[in-house]
Amino acid sequence: MSELKTQLTEIVNINTDSYKGYEVAAKNLNDTDLQTMFNRLAQQRKLFIEEIKQDLRDYGVSVEPTSSYTGFFHRTWLSTKALFSFDTVEAVIDTSITGEEKVVEVYAKALKEEAIPLNLKEKLNNQLDLVKGAINQLREIEKVA
Repeated sequence: MSELKTQLTEIVNINTDSYKGYEVAAKNLNDTDLQTMFNRLAQQRKLFIEEIKQDLRDYGVSVEPTSSYTGFFHRTWLSTKALFSFDTVEAVIDTSITGEEKVVEVYAKALKEEAIPLNLKEKLNNQLDLVKGAINQLREIEKVA
């Protein structure tokens, strides 16, 4: 149970960073389409957190999300770029892709763990597919931005 809690806590925390990062990006951009997309992705990450927390409760484990120092600095950097960069949209999208790639790494690491039951791995794989979809969507926007 300890390794299960460790891995899923890391996923909850990276999703907390992602959720908060998307909120910062949405608040600091003037592009309403991107604001809508970032708000949608923030809500998606919030849902990921709640799903994982519920699954952990089913196993008698509780976890409260915390934001990492890395996530804090990432959000601060996003906010600073949005306020002072001439290529704001490109910079925020690029920073968002970098953050999402970190999310993929954390999920991939957790999915290798034998301590995580198959039903949870299936859910994590589904969430990971959505994260990868977000990366693809961000890359498409980056091409036209």
